[in-house]
Amino acid sequence: MQNYIKFLESHLGEIEYGWNTDFEDKTLPFQIVKYKRGPFAGTVSYSTLGLSNQDLVSPISNKIIRQELIFVSYANLGDKNIPGILQQVGLQAINNKIAYLRGDVIGPYGKLFEHSSLEALYSSIPVYFPESFQTFNEEGDVPTIQTWLFPITFNEAKYIKENGWDAFEDRLVELDPNLVDFKRESIIR
Repeated sequence: MQNYIKFLESHLGEIEYGWNTDFEDKTLPFQIVKYKRGPFAGTVSYSTLGLSNQDLVSPISNKIIRQELIFVSYANLGDKNIPGILQQVGLQAINNKIAYLRGDVIGPYGKLFEHSSLEALYSSIPVYFPESFQTFNEEGDVPTIQTWLFPITFNEAKYIKENGWDAFEDRLVELDPNLVDFKRESIIR
């Protein structure tokens, strides 16, 4: 685990602090940690840490996947809801024993943040980070995949369900919205 922490900190900055209990003060099977920086100025990153100790299964290939969940926000947002979101999504993966794959939509569950129309999460590769961040390989072990979760609107979630994740990602490339802006407008009307 120590090598993995070094890998994370080399991409995200030092770990500032973390959470290992839920809102009811129950100990979680993994931690949520906050790092000093994000992929660009003014951002910070969060991740699960220890979720990769669980063998999750790909619902498509039945292959064992180890993954950690990554979340990025502007530093001035504070920690609002982010640790709880990562806790719930991580626990859902463990309870279902299913890994999140690129293109998966989690939710919609209602507004994720105050003054925001974002209601669901989209699972993707961490494109805001260098390609070297996507997978952590330790000799003799199953690779750990970094899965980036970013908030999306109800209309975006519906569009993905109706048109597929590749069509949604084509729209992202075309329109280039700021996916760290939790007050952003939907790219789907």
